[in-house]
Amino acid sequence: MKNHEEQLAAIQEMRNMMDQATRFKSISGLSGMIAGILSLLSLYFVYLRTGISPFEAEALDRIWHSSNQIQISYIFIGLLAVCMGIGFYMARRNARQSGKNTWDGSAKRFAFNLLIPVFVGGIFSMLLIQLGLVALAAPVTLLFYGLGLLSASKFTLNAVYTVGLIFTGLGLLAAGFLSYGLLIWALGFGLVHILYGFIIYVKYERV
Repeated sequence: MKNHEEQLAAIQEMRNMMDQATRFKSISGLSGMIAGILSLLSLYFVYLRTGISPFEAEALDRIWHSSNQIQISYIFIGLLAVCMGIGFYMARRNARQSGKNTWDGSAKRFAFNLLIPVFVGGIFSMLLIQLGLVALAAPVTLLFYGLGLLSASKFTLNAVYTVGLIFTGLGLLAAGFLSYGLLIWALGFGLVHILYGFIIYVKYERV
């Protein structure tokens, strides 16, 4: 009986070691906080340019149809590029500090499972905007980002799964309250990123 229990314990330990080896742990909570702050600052800049607050009804549709449409497009495209760049840089820095390869198998699996839903959601959002369904862009980006996090969570920190659930829920909420989709978008990409980025930073990164 004792030998059987020891064998089960050894098997469980091996499984835990394999699980740890296949998880991408260099994800940066600090980059999440920066992304959240930049998202809120971008919305504030949009408010300064258009005078339309995310707290107002139909804010996203009104902002898109304002005279600053091209500038608004550049702001959100720039936000995506900067956040992805910071995330990659911080993850590479964390990997090097821990003596790990930046682009190992776990990192590739994490990126593959996250980026495919994100890019599909981004393309789908652009198609919706071209069709004049601007208000749907907020829930679609939240939903696909949440689904991407859920898909990638099995290859990284457990906290990512919770964040994925929150973003997916916010996406559904934004779909139910389209008039305030931009406000819910700000709650997700702004405040949730800051909160969970801080939690991940304190729990896994801070020495």
